Formats: sequence, C-alpha cells, structure tokens
Amino acid sequence: MKVRRPTLDFAKSLPLWMKDREFCHILNASSVVIMQLEPYLNKVMLRARTMLPSDDPLQPDLKTFVQQETVHCRLHARYNRALYEAGYDRLKSFEAAMGADYERYLDTKSMKFNLGYCQGFECLGPLYAELIFEGLDDLYEGGDEQVIHLWKWHLAEEYEHRMVAHDAYYRLGGNWLHRLYSTYTTLRHLKKYSGIIAAHMLKVDRASMSPDEVRQSRRAAKRARRRLAWFLVPRFLPLLSPFYTPARHRPPNGLNRYLGEALPI
Repeated sequence: MKVRRPTLDFAKSLPLWMKDREFCHILNASSVVIMQLEPYLNKVMLRARTMLPSDDPLQPDLKTFVQQETVHCRLHARYNRALYEAGYDRLKSFEAAMGADYERYLDTKSMKFNLGYCQGFECLGPLYAELIFEGLDDLYEGGDEQVIHLWKWHLAEEYEHRMVAHDAYYRLGGNWLHRLYSTYTTLRHLKKYSGIIAAHMLKVDRASMSPDEVRQSRRAAKRARRRLAWFLVPRFLPLLSPFYTPARHRPPNGLNRYLGEALPI
C-alpha cells in the first residue's frame, strides 16, 4: 500500500464522460456519494487507531488507508465541480443529507456498528475494481481519459487496501452474523443515495429531451442497472460465507501494471 497523488486535470471534463449516459450517471452518483462517505470512513478508522495497541501491525495500514481516502476525496471533489456547474442543482442537498446520517452514526451508534458499516462498503472495492478494469472497456471508447484514470486509480487503491476495514472490524469485536447485518445495512444506505442522485441527474438531462428521447433514456437506464446487477450479484455471494475474507479476491486484469506504469503521476 502506498499513497499516490496522480496529476489529473478535469478542467475540460463534462458530466457525460463516456458514451453511455445512463451508466455514466451511475458512476457520477458514486462520485457525489464519496464526498461524505470517505471522510466518514476516515473518522472511523482514526477512532480505531486509538483503540488498538500502538504496536498493532494494523496501525501502519490504517494510517495509509486514511491518507489514500483523503486523496481520493480531494480528486473527486475536483471532478464533481463539473457536476455542480452542469445544472444538477440538488446534488449538494443530497450530500448534506448523507453527511447528517454519518454524523448521527458517529454520535449515536456503537463503534461496532460504524466499523461494520465501513467494512460493508470496503467489501465493494474489489468488486468495483474488477468492473472498472474488466467490465467497461466498450464504454470507455472515446471517453474522457482523465475521468477514466480517476476511476481506475481510485478502485485500484480500493483493491489495494481491501483488508484494512475488514481487519479493524474483526480486531475490535466483529463477527460473521453481525457482518452480514452490517453489510446489508451499508448497501441499503448507499443504494438509496446513489439511486436518488443518479435519478436526479437523469431527470435534469431529460428535461431537454424529446418524448421519444426520454423513452429511449428510460430503456437505457434499465439496461445499465441490469448490466451492473448481472456483474455484481454473482460476486456478492462469497460475502455471505462465514469464511469470507477480502484477501481471496484476485487482482483484476491490468491493475498492477496500471499502478506501476500507466497511472499519470
């Protein structure tokens, strides 16, 4: 694990950075979610550091995790300016609502709950890394290379630190049944916000479309959701096992070469 600071310029990036508008907005919604999610992850991991012995082998990884997530959030904030400036006027209100949820979790929920939420999100990292590196090549054709780099770099590092939240959770009292509950809670919460954010962006786009274009967009949105589900659902099944560990996820094709050679730094 290491902290990387890629040199990416989003000055000319547009909200529609690849040719499938509807799938593009699924990822754009994730970029908006990140603005509140990753600071929350860092706050929980920093608390975990204070609860573990100073010589615990996980301490250096927790430090690197926080540094990586901080840089992720900083670069996504740069890209998200293009979303804020493109007429999607409710994005910041969705962010604020999500941020309020996380503050409530930190103030009123147990550490076990918060760690469980974090590991529930982090178990998505290897799955989305596989999607980004292996499942979307047809959509990248002609797309904005800067934003494609943003997602490849981000998900490569999510894969790289895939064990940190999982290990912190189990170090501090986690167990299989609670992990299943926590993962379900996390995915439901994230699905709620990513769904309403993507729907808002599509609603804004459709306001300038003809009725026929709107119908086509609705059909395309169903195809995009179906494509994502067909990719992810089979890969969720191993998470149900009491023996699940993120360590068993293979690195997606091209991920290691990308970090070593292709990432612009």
